[in-house]
Amino acid sequence: MPRPPVAFSLAGFALAAAAAVAQVEAPPALLDKIRAELASEQGVAAGDVKVISAEAVNWPNGALGCPKPGRMYTQAIVPGYRIQLEAGGKRFTYNAAARGGYKRCDNVIGGALKPRSAS
Repeated sequence: MPRPPVAFSLAGFALAAAAAVAQVEAPPALLDKIRAELASEQGVAAGDVKVISAEAVNWPNGALGCPKPGRMYTQAIVPGYRIQLEAGGKRFTYNAAARGGYKRCDNVIGGALKPRSAS
């Protein structure tokens, strides 16, 4: 049986790689933890908390995009995620570090530097 041309195989690989980059999402364990916390806070079932988006970002520092006045934060780029959820008809934003720390950030003061690629 003849093998497909190499160019065809590489083209398929390139499309698969591009799709993987476009579908970056926060780890399921992190999403489950945040959904459970929000569900408890809002008095709804965790299954009723909908994940609207979960994108990989680089935060400019340890404030994760939500600095509080008078607090000091790690001054280094922190890889993480911006997660938007919906519960009880309301939207909530959580900013997280890739290592697992997170905070609800409804009043965004500082933003992410740029989207992270899935490498």
